[in-house]
Amino acid sequence: GWRELERSGRGSWRRRAPPTRFAMPKKSTKSKSKRTPLRKKYKIARKVKEHHRKLAKDAKKSGTKKTRTKDPGIPNAWPFKEELLKEIEHKNQTVLEEKLKKKEEKAQQRADKRKSEGDFEMLKQEASEREAEFEARKRAKVAQDEDEDQDGSKRAYYKELVKVIGTADVIIQVLDARDPLGCRCLDVERLVMKNNPTKKVILLLNKVDLVPKEVVEKWLKYLREELPTVAFKCSTQKQQKNLGQKKLDLKKDVSLEGSDSLGADNLLQLLKNYSRNLNIKTSITVGVVGLPNVGKSSLINSLKRTRVANVGATPGVTKAVQEVLLDKQVRLLDTPGVVFASTQKDSLNALRNAIKLEKIDDPVTPIGELLKRCPARKLMMIYKIPAFEGTEQFLQQVAMARGKLKKGGVIDPEATARLVLQDWNTGRIPYFTMPPKRTHKEYESAGFVSQWGKDFDAEEVFKNERSALIETLPSMEDMGDCVEMEAHEDYAQAEWESTMETEEGKLTSVPEASAAETRELYTQQGQYNPHMARAEKKRQKKQKQQSLEDHSPEEDYDFEEDWGSDDSDGPLVPSAIPDSDDDASDSSFTSEEASDSDVEEGMESDLE
Repeated sequence: GWRELERSGRGSWRRRAPPTRFAMPKKSTKSKSKRTPLRKKYKIARKVKEHHRKLAKDAKKSGTKKTRTKDPGIPNAWPFKEELLKEIEHKNQTVLEEKLKKKEEKAQQRADKRKSEGDFEMLKQEASEREAEFEARKRAKVAQDEDEDQDGSKRAYYKELVKVIGTADVIIQVLDARDPLGCRCLDVERLVMKNNPTKKVILLLNKVDLVPKEVVEKWLKYLREELPTVAFKCSTQKQQKNLGQKKLDLKKDVSLEGSDSLGADNLLQLLKNYSRNLNIKTSITVGVVGLPNVGKSSLINSLKRTRVANVGATPGVTKAVQEVLLDKQVRLLDTPGVVFASTQKDSLNALRNAIKLEKIDDPVTPIGELLKRCPARKLMMIYKIPAFEGTEQFLQQVAMARGKLKKGGVIDPEATARLVLQDWNTGRIPYFTMPPKRTHKEYESAGFVSQWGKDFDAEEVFKNERSALIETLPSMEDMGDCVEMEAHEDYAQAEWESTMETEEGKLTSVPEASAAETRELYTQQGQYNPHMARAEKKRQKKQKQQSLEDHSPEEDYDFEEDWGSDDSDGPLVPSAIPDSDDDASDSSFTSEEASDSDVEEGMESDLE
């Protein structure tokens, strides 16, 4: 056991500790890193700076200054002083020349660089011009292809429209209650008259819940002086089936705040009365026509009470004619919307939501038309912008308010214009138009046209319309934010398309019996004859031109003779046109004194 003992430092023996089970790691034989820690580095720099500061402070206190050794120059006793001075001067001159040379070289380099950059900019500009020219040709080609496709689609739409007009017994033209004259297409009515004068046309005033009741009453009175007109509100429910439909009942409170349709019972009653009075044993075919996005498909869904036709907020959803069987007596034909106006009226079509905003090449031009019709104060209140002058300043204010800016804070006028058009079409800017005043007194005294009123039993159908439907509409005071605009009959003078004229020739000619019924209709007392009115107007124009040719230019023009005396308080009217109903029997507008040639001439001028 003595191996386990070891001698201690004091000379005593003690037990040796047992060996450990694990060996300790060996120390690294490599040298340590010579990298100075940043903490030590910064500390040394701080100490050195402090040391130098103390030395400078002590030197300042002691009054000792650091003296600079002055160059004594070349001693005069130096034997080669002149040669040395010349050498120094030559050396300084060489250094100066080298410095000037380097300066000139740098200036030349900068000039060459500017020249090369100018050439590069010129090349870049030429390349951009060629690229722009190529893109312009490409866009022109694409636009031409699109125009050809659009012309093809329009031609197809015209064919479908002509087929529907030739097939249908009754034509329903859907109008927007906010702007009925702007949505009314007289070309369709002319086409119906040319196809068959006895064929009936019904005007449907849709979206009556968006205008005040006073405006609806005036428009119904204005339009019913020509054709039967029905006030209507389509259903806005989202379900697929069982769409709501309210009847116009006096005993119940009918509210327009719901999503059910209103006016469907009056429309169906008109169609059934017409079918009953003409002894039509089979089902009656009804064609629904109108401009895009006026609510044709929504009307059919409301009547059918099922979503059988696709609807949408953008124009052009309906692509082809769709037949819907309402019941065993009524068959509906839904047609795609066709714009008869020329391309010069694209701005007006954009305001009517008849063209998709994505297809408008110049969205700024419709804004100018909008500013002409809408008061600036209303737009300032809606968009919360300050006063503005002109289209450009208006778009700037709206762009700043809505954040329609490009890079660098530059406004985006096209995006801003599309935003305003979107607000206009979606109803964020509420508006309505008032009907214009009639220029002929025959309309004012006619009221309901006797013939279509007799065929449809209109007085019985519309007897309770005011108390049941009109009174539920909001008044002018309730819709104070609406913008009142002037009605423009833009589509009244629209030019006929060549395709339409071609398709018109395919229609069946008017039978002799129908022509006889038309002549009998216009022979009734107090009945306004538009064909005779146009024929008389044309005859007066010819007489006036003939009188101007007969008289020399030096002769005085007798204003009172042609336009009547100005002693009366009323407006000046031509002497050939009667001023009162008493003279109606003696007027050339009556059909008793008219010849058949004048009637035919009037109808031809109307169709032209």
